[in-house]
Amino acid sequence: MSIQSQSIRGALAGALLVVAGIGPLASTAHAIEPASSQPFSARYEVLRNGRSLGEATLTLARGSDDRWRFESETRGTRGLAALSGVEISEQSTFRWRGLLPELIEYDYRQSVAMRRRSRSLRIDPERQAILSRQDDRMWELRREDGVIDRNTVALAIIAAVAAGRADLSFRVADRDDVETQRYRVAGREQVRVRAGEFNAILIERIREKPGRETDTWLAPDLGYLAVRIRHREADGETLEMRLLSHDLGTATAAPPAPR
Repeated sequence: MSIQSQSIRGALAGALLVVAGIGPLASTAHAIEPASSQPFSARYEVLRNGRSLGEATLTLARGSDDRWRFESETRGTRGLAALSGVEISEQSTFRWRGLLPELIEYDYRQSVAMRRRSRSLRIDPERQAILSRQDDRMWELRREDGVIDRNTVALAIIAAVAAGRADLSFRVADRDDVETQRYRVAGREQVRVRAGEFNAILIERIREKPGRETDTWLAPDLGYLAVRIRHREADGETLEMRLLSHDLGTATAAPPAPR
């Protein structure tokens, strides 16, 4: 259960993307405030091979000073996921630097039955490094301008789409490396989920090695919030998230303009 649940969270964190600049998208980009610039919460049903196994909640909140906090919680509520007590959480503390959520801290926690795993990222400004830790292992990654964590990729994408930016590749810090994630627009579709029916933009993640697929449907009417995410493994295993409800708050300030 832990592998499957972790995969769908990874799919969500990396899949909220659309390449901006096409006619209809560019014309509506500023009609609705992007979800990344205002406090919000969104609740999703998590499914495995079409069967419900739990729920996930995303929350963006404004902190003190210029800091923001983005949290995701995934919990097994049915079948073996519920019996095993599957709980996964990701928490990011960041500040906006242009269109990017500048990394300050990132924490990952996973609990399944009696087993627990943890992962974290911390910026060390004196050493110009990203300090990475997983359980009892540690790495030191080179700090680069524009590096974000995998949880806040979603926010960076929303902000970039709303601003009409065409370059939507991101440098993302993970456990022991910093990788580039890329996506592309694959079309538009009507998507019906329990939260409603939406005219959505279909996004595909571009992977160097074929086999794994991640598709995301974004709703411009919800500030480009994801209404559906589908992750397919090479063996055909499918994990999915479908929007159940959302609460888009009123922002007091949008992310700063690009420098």
